[in-house]
Amino acid sequence: MGKSRGRASSSGLAASLLPEAQGAVPVVGFGGYHGASRVEPAAPSSADPDGSLRLPPDVDAEVLQHLRRLGRKDPTTKLKALSTLSMLFAQKPGEEVVQIVPQWAFEYKRLLLDYNRDVRRATNDTMASLVSAVKKGLAPHLKSLMGPWWFSQFDPATEVAQAGRRSFEAAFPQSDRRMDALMLCVKETFLYLNENLKLTTQALSDKVTPMDELEDMHERVISSSLLAMATLIDILLGVKLQSDGGDSMNTESKSHSKVRSATLSSAEAALSMHKYFIDFLRSKSAVIRSATYTLLTSYVKYVPNVFNEEAMKILSSTLLGAFNEKDPLCHSAMWDAVLVFSRRFPEAWSYCNIHKVVLNRFWQFLQNGCYGSKQASYPLIVQFLDSIPPKEVATEQFAFEFLKHLWAGRNQRQLSAADSLAFFTAFKQSFLWFLKNAPRNSVGDSSDYIRNRLITNVLVKMVWQDYLQLSLSKNMDVVPGLLSEEAATDDQQLSHKKSLLAANVRHPIYYYQDLGKCIAEILDDISVTERHLLETACESLLRDYLDIVQQGEKLSKFQDHVDQLVSFFRSLDILVVQNGRTWPLENLARLLVEHSLPAIKSMDSPSLVKLLLVLVEIFGPVPLFLKSSEIKDDKSYVEPYLSLFNADFVPWCLDGKYSTCSSKIDLLLSLIQEECFFDQWRLIIKHTRAKQKQSVDHKISHTKDQFELLTVILQKVRERIAGGKLKNLQRSGSLPEHWRHDLLDSVAVSVFCDLPATDSHVHFLCAALGGSSQDDQICFLSAEAVCKIRGSILKSLASVLITSTFEWTKSSRFLLLPMEHEHSKILGEQSLSANLEMAQLAFQVLERSLFALKTHEEDSVFSYILSALFIIEWECSMALVLAEESDLKGHKEEINVEALMCNTSDDHLDETVHLKANLAERIHAFRQSLIPSFWNDIHSGTLNRLVNILAQSVRYAVFDTIDLPIDTTAVLCSEWVVDMLRLICLDHIKLQSFFDALLSEGEYWPLWVKPSLQNGQASVKIQREPLTTDGTELKHQRFVAFVDKLVLNLSFGEVILAPLSSFSRAWVAAEMICTWNWKGGSAFSTFLPSLVQYMKTEPGLEVSFVSLLLDTLLEGALMHESSDWALFNSWHLSDSEIEKIQDRFLRSLVALLFTAYTKESVLRESDAHVLLEQLRSSLFIGSAVNRKCLRTLPFVMSTIIKPLTEKVRLNEASPCTDLLGKSILSWLEEAISCLSSSPREVAQQDIEDWMQVVLSCFPLKITGGTSKLIVKFEREISDAETSLLLTLFSRYQTFYGSTDPSLSSRETILSKTVELLGVKLTAVMVGYCWTKLGETDWCFVFRILRKWIESSVLLVEEMTDNINDAAVNQTSAQDILEKLKLIACTMEDLTFTFAESALVTLCHLNLVDNLHETDNSPNLQLIRSGEYAESNDKMMENILRLFLASGVSEAIAGSCSEEASSIIASSRVDHLHFWELVASFIIDASPQIRRSALDSMKLWGLTKESVSGLYSILFSSEPISHLQFAAYSLLMSEPLCQLSLVKGSSVGEIGEIPSSSQESEMGQNIESIPDSEKALYLRDELTALIEMPTSELVKTDLVALERVNVFVAWALVLSHLQLLPLSSATREKVLQYVQDKISPSILDCIFQHIPLKSAAPSGKKKDVELVPEARAAAEASKCAITTCSLLPYVESLWPVGVLQMASLAGSLYGMMIRLLPSYVRTWFTSLRDRSLSYSIESFTRAWCSPPLLLDEFSQVKESIYVDETFSVSVNRSAYEIIATYKKEETGIDLVIRLPSCYPLRHVDVECTRSLGISEVKCRKWLLSLTSFVRNQNGAIAEAIRTWKSNFDKEFEGIEECPICYSILHTSNHSLPRLACKTCRHKFHGACLYKWFSTSNKSTCPLCQTPF
Repeated sequence: MGKSRGRASSSGLAASLLPEAQGAVPVVGFGGYHGASRVEPAAPSSADPDGSLRLPPDVDAEVLQHLRRLGRKDPTTKLKALSTLSMLFAQKPGEEVVQIVPQWAFEYKRLLLDYNRDVRRATNDTMASLVSAVKKGLAPHLKSLMGPWWFSQFDPATEVAQAGRRSFEAAFPQSDRRMDALMLCVKETFLYLNENLKLTTQALSDKVTPMDELEDMHERVISSSLLAMATLIDILLGVKLQSDGGDSMNTESKSHSKVRSATLSSAEAALSMHKYFIDFLRSKSAVIRSATYTLLTSYVKYVPNVFNEEAMKILSSTLLGAFNEKDPLCHSAMWDAVLVFSRRFPEAWSYCNIHKVVLNRFWQFLQNGCYGSKQASYPLIVQFLDSIPPKEVATEQFAFEFLKHLWAGRNQRQLSAADSLAFFTAFKQSFLWFLKNAPRNSVGDSSDYIRNRLITNVLVKMVWQDYLQLSLSKNMDVVPGLLSEEAATDDQQLSHKKSLLAANVRHPIYYYQDLGKCIAEILDDISVTERHLLETACESLLRDYLDIVQQGEKLSKFQDHVDQLVSFFRSLDILVVQNGRTWPLENLARLLVEHSLPAIKSMDSPSLVKLLLVLVEIFGPVPLFLKSSEIKDDKSYVEPYLSLFNADFVPWCLDGKYSTCSSKIDLLLSLIQEECFFDQWRLIIKHTRAKQKQSVDHKISHTKDQFELLTVILQKVRERIAGGKLKNLQRSGSLPEHWRHDLLDSVAVSVFCDLPATDSHVHFLCAALGGSSQDDQICFLSAEAVCKIRGSILKSLASVLITSTFEWTKSSRFLLLPMEHEHSKILGEQSLSANLEMAQLAFQVLERSLFALKTHEEDSVFSYILSALFIIEWECSMALVLAEESDLKGHKEEINVEALMCNTSDDHLDETVHLKANLAERIHAFRQSLIPSFWNDIHSGTLNRLVNILAQSVRYAVFDTIDLPIDTTAVLCSEWVVDMLRLICLDHIKLQSFFDALLSEGEYWPLWVKPSLQNGQASVKIQREPLTTDGTELKHQRFVAFVDKLVLNLSFGEVILAPLSSFSRAWVAAEMICTWNWKGGSAFSTFLPSLVQYMKTEPGLEVSFVSLLLDTLLEGALMHESSDWALFNSWHLSDSEIEKIQDRFLRSLVALLFTAYTKESVLRESDAHVLLEQLRSSLFIGSAVNRKCLRTLPFVMSTIIKPLTEKVRLNEASPCTDLLGKSILSWLEEAISCLSSSPREVAQQDIEDWMQVVLSCFPLKITGGTSKLIVKFEREISDAETSLLLTLFSRYQTFYGSTDPSLSSRETILSKTVELLGVKLTAVMVGYCWTKLGETDWCFVFRILRKWIESSVLLVEEMTDNINDAAVNQTSAQDILEKLKLIACTMEDLTFTFAESALVTLCHLNLVDNLHETDNSPNLQLIRSGEYAESNDKMMENILRLFLASGVSEAIAGSCSEEASSIIASSRVDHLHFWELVASFIIDASPQIRRSALDSMKLWGLTKESVSGLYSILFSSEPISHLQFAAYSLLMSEPLCQLSLVKGSSVGEIGEIPSSSQESEMGQNIESIPDSEKALYLRDELTALIEMPTSELVKTDLVALERVNVFVAWALVLSHLQLLPLSSATREKVLQYVQDKISPSILDCIFQHIPLKSAAPSGKKKDVELVPEARAAAEASKCAITTCSLLPYVESLWPVGVLQMASLAGSLYGMMIRLLPSYVRTWFTSLRDRSLSYSIESFTRAWCSPPLLLDEFSQVKESIYVDETFSVSVNRSAYEIIATYKKEETGIDLVIRLPSCYPLRHVDVECTRSLGISEVKCRKWLLSLTSFVRNQNGAIAEAIRTWKSNFDKEFEGIEECPICYSILHTSNHSLPRLACKTCRHKFHGACLYKWFSTSNKSTCPLCQTPF
């Protein structure tokens, strides 16, 4: 329990008790007076010993109960009781409460002494409640309460004392009433306090209380009582009763007299009773001693009459000798007592031995640093000196003893800043006190002698030398001699040596500051009264200084000594000189300089120079160096001073020695006077110039040269001007212009001519120019010189570009120096290193003096300099990229040794690149450091020139760079521009001006679209056929790639759109799109996405820009005749299809419309409307058709028709949609009119063109996922359109029939284009008008479909035959590759195009049939019946044959090589949409169609069968997701599922359950051979993947093709396992194969896709939130367990992504733990990462185990056969399965407990009951069941069923296998059939094989005979 040590004096409390009427201090109460120890309750009043037992009869019972609780020892009980009492006192009437006061008084006294401070505080709070309730009813009990009440206000705990004060103020709110109450009860209060002072530790409490608590309580009682008594005396005798006076004696004064008398008598009695409190002064408690000192102080002040001679004898030695008090807590009270006692009773000194009792203790007190009370004791020392009787001490001896011990006390402990200040203040006061009082205490003329000795021995030899930190060896003979001339005693010498050792400690800085201040104040004080003593002191100080100078560097702390002198003079300046005193100059400074200046100049010490500088700054150079006689008036000193300056100081200060150069130049500048400034500056410059010549002659290397000296001088002048430190130069020399000189200009300008340049040149120029920051405007050079320096910097920087190997840098250099041809020759003749050296020099000057060179920037040179910085850095960055490219190329190719030897650097960069790289790196850092305000402040003309030069330089770099790849150059130059714009921060106008210059028309750019102005409006000019060469196109490609990168790095709007600009750059966008492809990008991949993104983010895009862009592209498209639209696959409109358009303008137009209108819908309808109007208006030229427009129209309509028809579908009619409807009708009529004529009378070109236009207006879209494609028709056509379409179809049938050789005898041949358009028309008719078609129409439809599907099948089968023949007849690997490439190239693309359209039609037919299954309309009945249904089935079979043939062809090619397989796979990618349609039909093929197609493939007799072809497609090197899923579906469907798992299997073999006779025969045959010979072999395609080493797989990417194939292979295996019957032998073999041959480490790969947060076991803590991939895997695993299917996750795998792979991985994990629990458990138990193991277990427990356990329990209940011998029950809540087996008189109950994370943890089996079974057999059966359920790769139900069969066999008398102790084998469930010929025991074949292989012998395990 903490204690508060703080006490307040009694004066505050006394003031609080004065009545306000007497003008007393405002009432503050009794707060703040805390005792220092605890107090226990006094004994009950003797007047009423049984008071606590006699209570009035009307006391409240509840109050009485709580009062009794106060007597308990538990503080908590007391606190609760006090709190309740406080509330009760406040609630009950005062008449009831007053009855309890006597009992309360007893408890109150006792509780105030409680050990717990909270109890004491609560007691006072309750007292406040009580007095507030009883009010005047307290009066009869006041005297019994006043003692403890007063005592409680001095508790050492602040909160307790404050609570006591509040309770007292609650009873007596007015201060005079409180005083009256205190006077009334004075005797009782003294009595109570005296009783407390008599208490002992043992009397405070019972023996149960710990001793440390008792001691603490006793300390509190005594200290609080002493303080209470002292305060009571102060108040009653010192404040209240002494304030009454006058001659009249009224009633009040008489009562006061009585109180005074009672107080005096009580005080005297207390003093006598406690024997002057001597025992308390000797207490071990510092708190008690301090309180006693306070009480004695009060006695001395107010009760002095009690101190008689006896008291003097007792107290004089105690109080005057109190300096042995070592606790600093007592020192404040001790000093008060000592000082008051010695002043009040001076005669008391005679009652004690002063030397022995007082002084010896006092010396120890001082020598020990006042025992830690420095701040309290030092200020009182002089007062104590005044109180000592002079006659009692010898002056000399006392003075030196006192000062010695006082001085020694500073080293006892580390002084704080406050302690140091208090010490030196006390030392100064004491020293001056002795100087002042020496005459009074001296005899004869010895006073001056004593003073001199004090000055010499104390101030100089002790204090001054300590300040200078001189060696203590000098003091060892002096300090002991302070006592007397005689030798010191041994004890004194020992004590002195200890003090010296302590003094050797390094003091903090404030110590020396306070010490110097002390010396200065002492000297200043004696300068006023004792001038001769000042001279003595100064002479001694100077001697020490000169001794230091003489010894110089020999002194180990010479630097420290001089620094202390400097600090001392600075203190003198602040304390003395600035107050107008002259003695420091006359007695110290001038003499010091006069005697030591020659030595200072010869020593050349920086410290001494600094001292001289400080003296000059303090006293001024003229008064310091010139004698008074030489200074007659204001101007007379100039000539002698200049002579002195020139002769003595200039040569010495400018000697250039490195050690003192800086400080001497500071001194030299401080010597410059305003009256002779120009003469002095001229002398300095002149001397520097002369020194430079001498340095050149003698090559003095250890001194600074001219440039270094001038640099230092100018830097220091700059600092003084900027800092306003030129106090001696107020007019001349205060401005930079005053320091300018012609010599400085000539030296600065000549720097760039001096080679080699050094750092000193740079430093000098920077010092002369200034301008290192915006605020640094101090320049010491003229404007003309600055201009010349700018020009030299530009030339030097530009010289770097001469050495460049890039052509573009030469052009850029001429931009910088257009008129410098001769100078370029001179620079070119110089060496490379010289050019770089000058450039380095120039850049350093620019970097450090940028703002000085920026002045007068309108002369254009500054803009060239800034441009040069950018260009140099750009050139260097390009050189570095080129070097890296060359280095990379060199590593890829063979590099000869000679080429390697040419590279001297480690990274194959030559010295030139290294030097430039260093320069460029510095330039880059410099540019990045320029803040935006720098560029904002640049002159507008400068900025315009800068950006124009940079724009032209970038263009040069893009066009002329041939050493780097196009994309590399584009990226590099775009980064330059972006970096430059980010740095310069141009406003909008300047930014657009920059882009105008950058993208302006030139020789190589643009080629197709050029800007022009027509009538002041922005326009474009289309280049019909630009004349280009290879070089022109290459440079154009370079610039296009650059613009593309620029758009990507900035934004489309900033670079292309030019918002708010008067001239839009739509022509740039048109040029970019027309260029289409370039290195590193394309219109589709990079440029158009940027355009669309900007249109999205800026919906207010300028309409004029889009319109101008569309007009430009349309105008260009109409200039050229486009290709046939029929070959344009608008049904699969995509980037790749648009890219097939040959005409660049049409391609660009379609790409823009497709991207902005069809895909993103960001193009306005108004733009489409305008475009449609333009096309309509251009369609006819007079009455003739515009063929170019007619062939362009279908391409445009294919892209805009869908968005426009959306408006119609939403009933949002508009002028555009109305125009569209009218246009389509007119175009239909035109197409019909073309077909109405005879084939010989109409050109097929017209038919092609108009049918293309019509078909483009009836769009369809093929959608759907991997498993199914759906044909959607995008428009809702009108009846008029339907009628015209039917007419058109009818006319086309007639036209087709008239040209078909099989139907007509005419010789007219139908073009392929028209025929293809007919197939497309057929698709449109089936899609839009199928309900209107007649039987003739349907006959035509099916004939067309069958024709082209069969054509494609024949084509693919022919290709397969050719591939098979090539593989069979191959002669070499290269030969087969060439043949395969030829076969792939000769495939007829048009056939696939026809077939694709036919498949689209057939796809929609099937969709219509499926959607209208219940519809019996005539059309549906027609296509479902007869020959149409057969035709449909035949087409489906053909499609499946086509699919299988393609797969087999890839398989055949794959048998040759992977490259050959890739060739065939790539050929499918070329017709991607066709094969996607084929795949969509495969999935829906019926089993009969599949079987028929499979039989056809068998009859074909190829080298690879169909299953191999399916696997080739599934694991193709060029995967197509639709084909892969179709292949997976076929492999898992009948009848192919029977062939796709096991090698060599046939249809009907796998999964077939054999009969019992077959099983018996098969068992005998199987058991007769070892397991190794009857092992099952999966197909090679699966084996190669699932047996792939996991160590290789885990290193692959998460979506790598190898990983995907492995997961799909596992999905196949697991799906087959799920399909196989439980009793299937194949299933058992597959399970055994997986368990034995395949490492379970595949699960490591699976969990790479399931990112689980690392966790540690934490009890029942809730699982952490899963990341998206883990959540997808969790849902998939749960669904796979529930549905027993992986198909949904294989289907959703493509396109392959991280989330899709996670889902597949999760589903695989779910199926594995369902089908292969033992396999998964083996992997899990082998994990070594505990955190991962816990995470997987938590994941499984949360997501997988619940559905798996539910399924296991369901299988157990449903599938296990229960009879009279066997029963099974399930306890799902406990995860238990109870199996009961009964046979005759025996029975057993076995409990199978499944873990919550099943199957990761082992299943436990326990026997709960057995009957009639031996313990051995019971244990054997228990182990048997455990083995079955733990090793079973399948359901628990299956393991239980097998175990039951095992029991049945045993009861049938079949013996178990002696190896596994089981009848049925735990894995393959076979019986033990292999018998030993000797012992006749039978074994399982698998067990015996394992025994042979592990024991390495072939003997019987039992009898050891050969088997």
